[in-house]
Amino acid sequence: MSVAVGAKFPVGVEVETSHGPVSISQLLSKGPVIVGFHRMWCPFCQQAARDLVAVSDRLAAINATVVLVYRESVAEVDDSCSERGIPFRCVSDQHRALEIAADVGRFSPARYLAFSPMKVLRALQSGSRMGMSSRFLQGRGTFVLDSTGRVAYAHRSVTAADIPNIADVVAAAEAVAGGRPAP
Repeated sequence: MSVAVGAKFPVGVEVETSHGPVSISQLLSKGPVIVGFHRMWCPFCQQAARDLVAVSDRLAAINATVVLVYRESVAEVDDSCSERGIPFRCVSDQHRALEIAADVGRFSPARYLAFSPMKVLRALQSGSRMGMSSRFLQGRGTFVLDSTGRVAYAHRSVTAADIPNIADVVAAAEAVAGGRPAP
């Protein structure tokens, strides 16, 4: 199932938190939900998380909930998000149920190598750390959902350095909060 703008996001799929399982559907009534599929070792994912942190006041003003989805264990996710000062819901999708349902695919080796070395340098200079794991070629995606679970914004990374434009994410969330179509 391809999750594109206008499509229903798989909101019923549960992910794990330190407080037990949660599904995106449980978060929809509060305001827009931003779901980001990230990798802990990835400097670009770390940059995307910092971009969201930088606009957290704007997101809080519209009651947006940010959920960052990782493949690592709940304990690893909690430790990493705490260490990095990420104030959002960081969840574990260790068995990839949500990732698969949202159709967040793997990068091919050629796609992974097609990124800009300058972007790596900027991400590392801004505090990111780079590492490797058995999930090295995993792709990323960012989605903004409305109160019905429909996708108002979708960004699928096409290279390792391809992170969503934070202004586009915020504009989509603000549009959803205001009952308008996303730009």
